Amino acid sequence: MPGFAVRYAWRGLAASMVAVAWGTLGYGLFLSPHDQQAWDGLEAGGRFAANLSVYLPYLALTLPVAVVVVLGLLPAPRLLSPLLATTVGIALFVWWVTVQDYLFDAQPQLSACLVGCVAADAGAVGALTAAWVRAGRQPNTASPRDARQVA
Repeated sequence: MPGFAVRYAWRGLAASMVAVAWGTLGYGLFLSPHDQQAWDGLEAGGRFAANLSVYLPYLALTLPVAVVVVLGLLPAPRLLSPLLATTVGIALFVWWVTVQDYLFDAQPQLSACLVGCVAADAGAVGALTAAWVRAGRQPNTASPRDARQVA
């Protein structure tokens, strides 16, 4: 049972890091100080494109990310793959936001938030790796190779 507790601790840390990464991205998009003149300089199509291609997907993906984080924090044996898929999805979304370079003029602190998001995402991958390695070293479990050696 101690092996499960250590694996759960690493999985909980990974889930927390995923939440921090997603929250940092949300802060950069919605709450960071913005340059109103840069937003006014965009034509109506540019603002509509930003809302449709960045802000709306962020809001739509917030609920699935929250569900994965909550499930990752529950103390039950679960797969690590949903958390890993979420970290990859966050990294892809950060890349997508980075491609929309007009946002950096309107949201000057967005680049710092993206760096923080990538750092938290990398921390989540590290914690997931530690949980996965720990899962492979569970006490009182025998591998099929060990069973063949005994027989």
